[in-house]
Amino acid sequence: MVNLFNVEHPNKVAEKQYAELIGIDENKSNLLSSLSLLLDNNKIKDWQSKHHKKDIAIVNQIYSGTPLVILSGDVGCGKTALAQSIATPLSIKLDKKIIVFETPSNIRGSGLVGEISNRITEAFEQAKRKLGKDDSGILIIDEADDIATSRSQNQAHHEDRAGLNVLIKQIDLIRKENVNLAVILITNRLDALDPAVRRRTSLHLIFERPTGEKVNEVIEYILKDIDYDQVIFDDIVKYIQSQEIPYSFSDLIHRVAKQAIYKAIEIDKPFTIDLFKTTLETTIPSPLID
Repeated sequence: MVNLFNVEHPNKVAEKQYAELIGIDENKSNLLSSLSLLLDNNKIKDWQSKHHKKDIAIVNQIYSGTPLVILSGDVGCGKTALAQSIATPLSIKLDKKIIVFETPSNIRGSGLVGEISNRITEAFEQAKRKLGKDDSGILIIDEADDIATSRSQNQAHHEDRAGLNVLIKQIDLIRKENVNLAVILITNRLDALDPAVRRRTSLHLIFERPTGEKVNEVIEYILKDIDYDQVIFDDIVKYIQSQEIPYSFSDLIHRVAKQAIYKAIEIDKPFTIDLFKTTLETTIPSPLID
């Protein structure tokens, strides 16, 4: 039995989570725009009738396209948090309820013959059953390389290949059955995904560790409610940008800033830029994914 975790949107928790995703504005905007079109064909029809005297053949590719999005990139860069929260601004934009479903971490099952295929099928069917007639939904599959591994991989055995075939079939069925459901696959290992899955994507967004102005944006967010010396701020930015392995968003916000606040509470002192700098200099960036 597959138990999908599901949340209705809009909701305040997701609204706050979405607002706090710093430094990935372009990915946020692109995902919101693409999902709004994938889940509301009327927007495409209205645009076409407004700007063109007759139907444009290429627009049919949008109608018949697969409602699949891939979010790929390094750990700690906001992929999962964005996927989990995007439905709230999306529901506001479309003015309709959206239900987000997430597959469990054990979607592969225990390795019994046929189990992975059955569990993938059950996950999709369960999501479609729970959608009301006028509802829209998003199915999130995190660590998607676990079930969408390329058939060319040496370690891909029969069960993996069978599960992949079922995944592709279920994704294709969404459009054929006219179900208002989009699928978001999240992976740290894009190269491991089968080409047949990657070919079906309507949107692929890559998430990278912050560099350049994005570093300034993250540090400004962390320090926005306290007074600080600009010289120390500039030193922090230079230190971050000098690292051979860049810090991830998660490193800077969760590992450094939060630990600095914990330390301030422990010693009963204010949270300061100096404390943040000291914590930063004793925190090694998380390893890159090979």
